[in-house]
This record gives sequence, C-alpha cells and structure tokens, in this order.
Amino acid sequence: MVYACAPPTLRRDQGTGGVALTLKEIVERARKDTVVPISERDVERTLSALLASEDIWRVIDLSQVPVMALVRVLSALKGAGLLDWDGGRLVLTPAGREFTESLGIGPRLELKCPHCGGRGTTLGPVGEIAGRFREIAADRPEAIQDYDQGYVTEETTLHRVAFMWSRGDLYGKDLIVLGDDDLVSIAAALTRAPRKVVVLEIDQRLVDFIRDVAEKERLPIEVKQHDLREPLSPDLKGHFDTFFCDPTESLRGFKVFAERGIAALRGPGSAGYLGLTHCEASYAKWREIQRFFLDAGTVIAELRDAFHDYVNWPYIDHMRSWPHLPVHRIPGHEEIWYRSALVRIEVVEGPHIEERRYEGDIFADEEAATT
Repeated sequence: MVYACAPPTLRRDQGTGGVALTLKEIVERARKDTVVPISERDVERTLSALLASEDIWRVIDLSQVPVMALVRVLSALKGAGLLDWDGGRLVLTPAGREFTESLGIGPRLELKCPHCGGRGTTLGPVGEIAGRFREIAADRPEAIQDYDQGYVTEETTLHRVAFMWSRGDLYGKDLIVLGDDDLVSIAAALTRAPRKVVVLEIDQRLVDFIRDVAEKERLPIEVKQHDLREPLSPDLKGHFDTFFCDPTESLRGFKVFAERGIAALRGPGSAGYLGLTHCEASYAKWREIQRFFLDAGTVIAELRDAFHDYVNWPYIDHMRSWPHLPVHRIPGHEEIWYRSALVRIEVVEGPHIEERRYEGDIFADEEAATT
C-alpha cells in the first residue's frame, strides 16, 4: 500500500492507558462539516464490523451505526491510511489492523437463534395463515420512494402479528394500522383474531389493494386514505386497543406516526407497536423518542432489536446515502441489510397527546439515509 503521507502514529492515551489518541482524531475528522452525531464508540463499532466483513451492506448491518455517520467514519479511516476500498471491498490496511488490535477490538459477532432469527418468537397459530398471506403479498404494489416505502419480509409481518397476539394486543381487540405497505392488516385479519382492523394509508394503490383483498377474503378491514400529517378524525380518536406502524425515521416523521397512534388508543393498558432502526437513528435520536413516549404517558414495555428484516427496495441507487457510499453495489433481493427494532409501548396514564397538523417534508433529517 502506498500512502500519500505517512500513516498515523499509534499513540495511547496516557490518562487511561487504553484508548488511542488517534481514535479521537478520527472522530474529529469524521465530525468535520456535519451535524450528524458521531462518537468514539461508533468508530469502534465500525472497526469491529470491518474485521467481520469487507462488504458494504454487511458492514452497515453489523456496525449498527447510522449510515450517514458510518460513511463519514469510513472516509476518515481511509484518510488516516487505515482503510482502503480498492476493488469494491472495504479492506483494513496493515496499519488499520494494527490500530484495531491496539484498541483491543475484535470482529463483530452475530449470534442469532437459527430457529426464530433472533426475534424470540414462534408463529404459533399465525402459522396456519402463513401460506395464504404469502400468496396475497406476492401481488402487492411495489415500494416507491415518494412515501419512503420499504416493506418487510412476509416472515417478519407474520412474526409481528404473532407477537401482538402473544401480548394480548390482538385477540378480541380493535387494531389500527398507520401506513401498511407491510400488509399487517391483512395478516392480522386472516387470523380472525382481532375484532376490527382499520387502516390509514396515503398511497391509493395500497388502499385499493387492501380493500380488494378484504372483500375477496371477507376480512373485517376498513381502509381509509389519509395523510398522517393531518390529525385523526373524531371517530378514530381514543377508539382502539392497539396501533401498529412502521414510521419514517426522521425525528419529526417518527413523532407524526407515534402521535397519531397514541391519540387513537383508548387509555391505560392500550398498546402501540413501532419500528426503529440503527441505520437512520442515532442513540441521541432514540433518547429523544424515549422522552416523547414518557411525556405522552406511555412506557417502552418491550424492545426486540433487529426484529424486522426489510426487502431491498427498487430505488436503492436513488436514496440519499447512495452518493456517499464508498462502494456502489446494489444488493441482491434476498440480501438483508436494513433491519429495525420492534418497540412495544403501553399507555400508563392518559394518554397525554396533543395532535397537531404538520406541513412539508416529514421524511428527511440529517440522519435520513433511505429517503
């Protein structure tokens, strides 16, 4: 490897005896001219992922660093002579491997249960409708970028329904689904477990598709075209036991979805389900979201990380982060790299929510990568 300048000297912080000063220098390089949060731990996570894989999509998945932060860290590592990406691979240089070793960093391990994919659930009675649901889902409209769509695998949707059922949030309950390119409403209704299912969806293609399926399968689903930037109608507020949504990942957009869902709940004991990623949400954003939940009178009752596996959408080479990626390779259809946590909240008091009308873009913020 030929360096434009000498590789950095590996120095140790004399105060701690452990973390190299150059780790702080890499963070400073990565933070230059950006407001995206980047920490020393993000650099460590990135290096650990790079020890485990040289593939960009696998590194994104393993590192759990927001993509817009990760690309800055990768660039800083290359600028420091610790990383190269010749030939389409992300390769730690000899200096880079010496650096990671000096920090005591090892390869990232992924130790998922081979039976449940790390979700901690089985399908149980939901397995009885799995075949029919997959047949229906095969004809769904394709995801489009206009509404930041990107649907999960059919297996993920089935596990979502099973999880809700196992927590007493499905059988005999009234369920509202806010945005449904994942077809949670259809899978839930096919089980005949919920008393009623209402869907709010902005995309007319999905509105028509879900309505047609509900009529053909005689499912208790009511579908309404609705832009979630607008408050709920009075007949929907406080009328549901459970809500499900997979929000857009901007902080503003996430709150829009969560606000509408919480406003739809009856009160204490009612539950909501949401998805939240590491790909587009730093822990600073996670903290703001947790504060929002607490202020609304709810608590995070359960969180299952990497519960949701997403099918690769057709506009990957047009998403916001694409020009910033060091390697431009479109992943295969079955190559899972984008995942999110399943978050279950429960109303403790209230709920205390004041619905507002939102205008403009709710999809983008400084950490958004897929819009």
